[in-house]
Amino acid sequence: MWQVVLGVTPTTVALFVVLSLAVAMALALWTALVPGGAAPRTAARTALAGWLLLLLVVTLAPSQPIGSTDATVWWRPGEGLFDLGAQLEPGELTMLVRRQVADAALFVPLSLLLRFAAPRASAAVAFLLGVGLCLATETAQVLMRAGRVADIDDVICAAAGTVIGSGLALLGQLAVAAMRRRGLPRRAVHAAP
Repeated sequence: MWQVVLGVTPTTVALFVVLSLAVAMALALWTALVPGGAAPRTAARTALAGWLLLLLVVTLAPSQPIGSTDATVWWRPGEGLFDLGAQLEPGELTMLVRRQVADAALFVPLSLLLRFAAPRASAAVAFLLGVGLCLATETAQVLMRAGRVADIDDVICAAAGTVIGSGLALLGQLAVAAMRRRGLPRRAVHAAP
């Protein structure tokens, strides 16, 4: 994960948000153009499954052999950033902030893709699933005792990421609705014989 964290800059964050919004708009437009929306739902489900796999690998990959360390849990919000940050050099503190941004970014596609994979799922459901998944991974990190720190800040960042992802999905849907009001045609897709 540290290789990804090294690439977190204001420019890459802005590009990530723009790319996420483009994906949301593309899925919303595809859904609007295809009656029934089966193909866009399938594509969103496939992308969601792939993203979940990536998320689990990134969050659960042990940094030491399983069972070799004590379980470390930071329960107070900001404990890793403020308590530990006071003892760190400015560059190290920047790395902690970058890690928090990367943690939030992990959960943006989760809620964004869920809104298109399961259109009946509300933003609240996407939020609860994102936070629940983060709580499950943090619990697994504690139980694995493999050099990972279970941190409440990760849960807060996951919550922020799910809110951002749901918001971007909504923006994409609103943009397509605005285009439809201006005359976006609805095409019928015929199945091949």
